[in-house]
Amino acid sequence: MATAGSEGADAARVGRDNPDDQDLVSEISEALAAAGCDGHVVGVAVSGGGDSVALLRLAHRWAAVSGRRILAVTVDHGLREASKAEARFVADTCDVLGITHDILCWETPPDPTNGNLQDAARTARRRLIGEWARCRGASSVLLGHTEDDQAETFLMRLARGSGVDGLACMETVTSGDGFDWIRPLLGVSRSRLRRFLESAGSGWCEDPSNDDDRFLRTRVRKARSRLEDLGLSAATLTATAGRMQRARAGLEAAVLELAKRVAEPTGAGSVRIALADVSEAPEEVRYRLLSHALMWVSGVRYRPRFDALLRLEAAIWAGRPATLSGCHVVLDSPGFIEVCRETAAMTDVPAPPVDGVFDRRWRVRVPPGQDGVIIRPLGEPGLALCPGWRDRSLSRTALRATPSFWKSGSLISAPLAGMESGYGCRLAEGAESFFRSIGDR
Repeated sequence: MATAGSEGADAARVGRDNPDDQDLVSEISEALAAAGCDGHVVGVAVSGGGDSVALLRLAHRWAAVSGRRILAVTVDHGLREASKAEARFVADTCDVLGITHDILCWETPPDPTNGNLQDAARTARRRLIGEWARCRGASSVLLGHTEDDQAETFLMRLARGSGVDGLACMETVTSGDGFDWIRPLLGVSRSRLRRFLESAGSGWCEDPSNDDDRFLRTRVRKARSRLEDLGLSAATLTATAGRMQRARAGLEAAVLELAKRVAEPTGAGSVRIALADVSEAPEEVRYRLLSHALMWVSGVRYRPRFDALLRLEAAIWAGRPATLSGCHVVLDSPGFIEVCRETAAMTDVPAPPVDGVFDRRWRVRVPPGQDGVIIRPLGEPGLALCPGWRDRSLSRTALRATPSFWKSGSLISAPLAGMESGYGCRLAEGAESFFRSIGDR
């Protein structure tokens, strides 16, 4: 842990700050106002590192002037021995500042030797903080990403061969789950935040993984001083990322326009696409539409690899069915394909007591008092037990992947195939979310 003097009451010392500190407070206040951070309760995600501790103190000063209430949260991921001490440090800092603080624990972290641990940790942290924000009634959650993070992310993605989407900058505001994630420090350098902390007499924690060359971000961070000699400063890289973001927005607008002409999302969670108009679209727009259909149908977070997408498109034009990203793509009728959920990629789950979510996209309803019920994709055997499915104007392939309810090996309900029996299911965000969500990922 790095320290620089004693803790103090931040709000009371604004007038004694050096001019740059006061400018920084004003910049953050303006960034939060521009981001629409107007709710009374605002959350701050604080790891204990210098960036997030600086954000905490800046938000505390902003709240003192604006009349907002600040709440802080720390996720103890349990991946390092020091994580508990770091969470405790944040709690002590919040106690001095008079800020309510909660520590959330990642109860089931994955095996650190298996898979992308950092990505799993980010996903878990986001989920835990989201649940916390909803419970606390926070309208926004502030995140401590800086200009340096923008530059490092750009270089990491460039090294991986990313296209426009990957090289686009992080956005100041992203919405989801009923609140906004706000990054007010994206125009501020890490070194400037450290100077602010030192002048405030504040300590912070240093994550040893920041010096671990096993991680690409660490190697990129160490290489940046050499890149700056070539003119590749954080400001330059961030400006380029901003131009990529504008290019991305233009492409997304073109994809949405094409989708409205050629795509039809269905109540079975599939998407029908007319091929004639798609074939005339620019290649990049065409691939983006197909990627979005795959992601929307499967509920996955990431676009498929480009080479896999090329193979899928070749199969489509050759008139062959294919699978990708947990989806089954079939010829629906002459000139049309349908992107459906692949049943083999779905997992059976016990039915919730009343209602819940199945396969990431379906809101399911169970009559009260039902025990031992399993939810699974209907499948071909289940579809054969639903003679009325042809009256639903939904394809056989799409219906096979819709939720059904089973007990003791017997089908008791298939709501979308005409067998309701008091059970229900619907797309949680509705079929129209196919269009609304273009550009969200």
